[in-house]
Amino acid sequence: MDTGTILSYTAGYIAAMGGVFLLYLPVIVLLVALLISGGVLQLLLLPFIALVKRLRHQPAPDMDASWFLDRRR
Repeated sequence: MDTGTILSYTAGYIAAMGGVFLLYLPVIVLLVALLISGGVLQLLLLPFIALVKRLRHQPAPDMDASWFLDRRR
């Protein structure tokens, strides 16, 4: 094998990798776009999620029984 053959094989492998990358480029772009839009949507909904958690949070019951022993009430 001479130098020209090795260089042509190398160029062929690089061209094949470039073709496969271009073939899957729309899928990669769509995946990145979905990840970014999901993150933006989550950031937009974060105040509402915090509000729902705050509204659903119930305070701990008062376990102090000192009112039972207080005769002034």
